[in-house]
Amino acid sequence: MATKTKALIGFRRMKDDELMVLTRTVIGAMTGNAKFLVPFPALDDVAELLDDFTTKLTAARKRGSPEDTALKDESKVPLAEALQQLGYYVNGIAKGHLSTLLSSGFPTAAPATGSIVPAMVEEVRISDGRQSGQVRLDFTNQIRMRLYEYTFRKLMVPEAEWSDRLTTTSSKGNIIVPLEMGLFYEFKVRALNNKGAGD
Repeated sequence: MATKTKALIGFRRMKDDELMVLTRTVIGAMTGNAKFLVPFPALDDVAELLDDFTTKLTAARKRGSPEDTALKDESKVPLAEALQQLGYYVNGIAKGHLSTLLSSGFPTAAPATGSIVPAMVEEVRISDGRQSGQVRLDFTNQIRMRLYEYTFRKLMVPEAEWSDRLTTTSSKGNIIVPLEMGLFYEFKVRALNNKGAGD
């Protein structure tokens, strides 16, 4: 029995440029595609969200003000959600049929198992810890994944060095200390198994 594939549908943590390229690719691939007669959401609606995000991303890179960056980040959320909904639609139509999935422009992957390299960790979230100088790291758990690796650094110019790589077996409630108050930090997480490390 062939392993069914599916379109990947987690985009909130995708890099800005990668999200723009993927969205354009999907819109181009699905426009006039007889396999997807009534896309949901409509491709025109997704294109409008893409235009809004692209405009705000350009402004954020040009001026670099905190307000412009916040506006760009806010516009990214509905675009990622719309692309996710479109991915659900594609998966529903394709029902694991690889050539149909590929014709949509979405990246594809087989179901996560211990026999393949892990998929990208999705929905990485940072929240305040119970004490000053600590944060809580959470992310979406992957089925049959036993180990995750994460690292962090201060957000500054020039770029700071990443911290030592830390490992955890849990996708919930990872406490990171000590961090300096009043600074921005960025985080990276990937899953590990006996086939290697994910993105």
